[in-house]
Amino acid sequence: MNIRQTGENEDIKEGNAPGTCLCIRIDRFLTGTWAFLMLTVFPLYMRNRYSKMGVHKFRFFLAVSIVCLIPAAVCLVLHVLRRKERTGLPAVKGRFSSLDTAMLLYLAAACVSWCLSVDHKVAWTGVEGWSMGLLAQLLFVLIYFMVSRQFPWKRIIFAGHFLASGAVFLLGILHRFRIDPLGMYEGVGESLQLLFLSTIGQATWYSSYVCTVLVIGVAGFFLTEQPVRRLALGVYCMLGFGTIVVQNSDSAFAATVFLLFGLFLAACDSLDGMERFWEILLLMLGSFKIIGGLQKVFAGRAVKLGGLSEFLSQSIQTWFLLLAVCFCYMLFLRYRQRHPERKKPVHGTAFRKTAVIAVLAAIALYAFVVWMNTTGLLEEWIGIHSDNLYLLFDRSWGNSRGFSWKFTIGAFAGFPLFRKLFGAGPDCFSAYCYGDPELSGQLNHFFGWDQTLTNAHNEFLNTLFCLGAVGLLAFVMVFAAAFRRFWKGRNAGMPVLMGMLAVLVYAAHNFFCYQQVCCTPFLFLILGMAESRLRQRQDAAAD
Repeated sequence: MNIRQTGENEDIKEGNAPGTCLCIRIDRFLTGTWAFLMLTVFPLYMRNRYSKMGVHKFRFFLAVSIVCLIPAAVCLVLHVLRRKERTGLPAVKGRFSSLDTAMLLYLAAACVSWCLSVDHKVAWTGVEGWSMGLLAQLLFVLIYFMVSRQFPWKRIIFAGHFLASGAVFLLGILHRFRIDPLGMYEGVGESLQLLFLSTIGQATWYSSYVCTVLVIGVAGFFLTEQPVRRLALGVYCMLGFGTIVVQNSDSAFAATVFLLFGLFLAACDSLDGMERFWEILLLMLGSFKIIGGLQKVFAGRAVKLGGLSEFLSQSIQTWFLLLAVCFCYMLFLRYRQRHPERKKPVHGTAFRKTAVIAVLAAIALYAFVVWMNTTGLLEEWIGIHSDNLYLLFDRSWGNSRGFSWKFTIGAFAGFPLFRKLFGAGPDCFSAYCYGDPELSGQLNHFFGWDQTLTNAHNEFLNTLFCLGAVGLLAFVMVFAAAFRRFWKGRNAGMPVLMGMLAVLVYAAHNFFCYQQVCCTPFLFLILGMAESRLRQRQDAAAD
């Protein structure tokens, strides 16, 4: 039974009036229209090329949300109230999930922070170009609740997404070979072209978008059984991985590691899943090497990228890694051929636990080595010191993130108690810092008078500064509740798996970045889709 039929039967069963059924149909249509416009039109939408790209993108997002989501929310409220009036059934069917509760707590923390903010106007609209004030936070939570309750699951929505995002990925690759079919770089100096990409804008915004929406295609490839879809999704994934290796943002590689980590955890459930995991590894490494080959063949056109990007695409080491993965994949297929009766890995649980321990240990070891090297203890005890930009956490680390993070922690430490709890206000990082003579002096001394630091360049630190400890706790609860809920329900289908992957990918990427309109709405959209599928499965089981 399809989703639309399920919804109609539910209306009849509950005895709702035809007017209420119409409300639900309108509600789902508006929610689906919003999703289609955001997934298909938004990535390609632009005005004046890269000039004020963030402003124009946010205006588009705001317009479609006002036209579609807010009327949809009104329709849903009317449906709920009429259902209560006519049938006596509870106004809200079923309990709120843990993720629902975490979302509401996050929104409540943002609202309290706005009430106590240093600048209510900025805290409402956000800084121009970013616009991540309370208005955006309200819309993000609204996205989650509307999609999780009324997403229509139409094929045209996903077809539009894959076509539009695939075009964005392809354009990003072409730009790194100085091919500009849309004339996006007209008026942009040669030295600045590395900082902008495709129809998204800043390279960091682009990497945020790519990593977040790519999980939809990867989850689809991981679970689909139809050969034609697998082929199409495989090409899509290769475009996505290919553009990741040329976008020149190291945070995208951190996100990719956690994407693979999440896939491996899911793959330990079955041999079919493990086979798909190896195939995705091959697609990723193969796309890296194809890009590297093109960079060597068209060396005169290829844009010079950072060390890690070129290492992954051109180094001999990645050839050995690709060959090793091919060898392991062939051994795995041989194993399956010899044991066709087996459906699950013999030591799947042990593999999963080992992977979790290995990832946590690697993170802890890396942090320890960086700390030892930065403090000089590594040289004092072992006689080794490195000036490698990945191992020395100084003010210039991570494109000045070292300074930004230390500055943010220091400024937060100077907050009075109520600000430590509720922060400076949504998107009020710069409003607070540049309104304080001492803090503004530090920023101007480091960045100069012509640049403004608008956020901490770490979403968790920035949330701590803007929404306080209460806001950060609620924000982390959203991620924790989503991962726990989607992990437990990962066998419910592709949407739930992509929700789990989105949590890992977004958290890893934005540990080094920040909220913005080209990325964050898609996180809440994906979480809403995953929650929608779980709710449908639970309702079907209850019936």
